[in-house]
Amino acid sequence: MTLEYENGTLRVENAEGLRWQLADVPKPGFTFPYDAVTLTGERALRRLGAGLYPLALDQIEEVKAFIGRQQPPSWATFQKQTAQDLRALAQGLIHTVVTQLEYEGLLDVMITGREGSTDLYAEEARQVMAYVDSVWNAFYALAEQIKDTPTEELSSLKEYAEMMPFPPSPEQFSGGIFQELLHGPRSHG
Repeated sequence: MTLEYENGTLRVENAEGLRWQLADVPKPGFTFPYDAVTLTGERALRRLGAGLYPLALDQIEEVKAFIGRQQPPSWATFQKQTAQDLRALAQGLIHTVVTQLEYEGLLDVMITGREGSTDLYAEEARQVMAYVDSVWNAFYALAEQIKDTPTEELSSLKEYAEMMPFPPSPEQFSGGIFQELLHGPRSHG
C-alpha cells in the first residue's frame, strides 16, 4: 500500500494493487501536521515547511488505515491498469530500440525508412518499423485478451510483459555498428 499527497494531488495504491491519482483533493485529516506525506515500501516521510521528517509507527498505521478506507474510482480496474502498464512497456521497448540505434525519434525512423529512400540506413529503419509493428500488434492482442479476462483469472503484469517482443540487439538490425565502422558516423534523413 502506498500513498503520496501534496498540493491537492493524491496518489494511492491499495492492498489489492489498484493505483489511482486524483487532483484537487482536500488535505487528509491526519492527526500529525504535514504539507506533504509519502508512504511507500521504501520510505515513510512527511514534509512540513522546509523540513522532512520520518513518520512514526503510529503515523504509518494512521496512513495505512486511511488507504484502507479509500475506494478506487470506477475507472481504476485491474484490466485497465494492466493494459495501461503494458502500453507504457510497449512505448519503452520502442524507445529503447530507437535510442540505441541513435535515431532522434520515430519520425526520424519513418523518414529514413520511407519507401524509395536511398539513405544508407533505410533498411535498418524499415526493420525498426517492423519491430514497432510487432510491439503494437502484441500490445493490442494482449489488451483485448486482458479486457475479456475476469479479474481473478488475470496473469501478473510480469507474465504479460514476457509475451511482448523484446528488442533485439542493435547488431541484429542491418547497418548498425558494422556499417558505422565501414562508413563512419551515422547520419539519418
